[in-house]
Amino acid sequence: MKGMNPEWKLVVSRTGVESLLELPAKIQKQAVRKMATIGAAPSSAGYPLRRPLQSFCGIHSGRYRIIWRLLTLESGEQVAEVVYVGIRSAGDESDAYAEFARLFGLPGL
Repeated sequence: MKGMNPEWKLVVSRTGVESLLELPAKIQKQAVRKMATIGAAPSSAGYPLRRPLQSFCGIHSGRYRIIWRLLTLESGEQVAEVVYVGIRSAGDESDAYAEFARLFGLPGL
């Protein structure tokens, strides 16, 4: 992606792609632009999530949330991996964080 720090690689997991494709086209474009900010400076983009999602980060894209994490591969390559994109609707089953926790078998929020 344009403007990315060459030390970091931005990848989107299969679940990340699938969740993104379920969103309206306008929201998809908005989320992809926001993902570019993660790729450009992952250590300062967004905010760390709390338990049980403490190994992930989140970033706002309007009412939507992009959930991602920083990984260092065995080769030493550093990767920012987007794992889920969804709407924030606190207290609702379809909330981005609740849906992500359910998909990945994490304890409820």
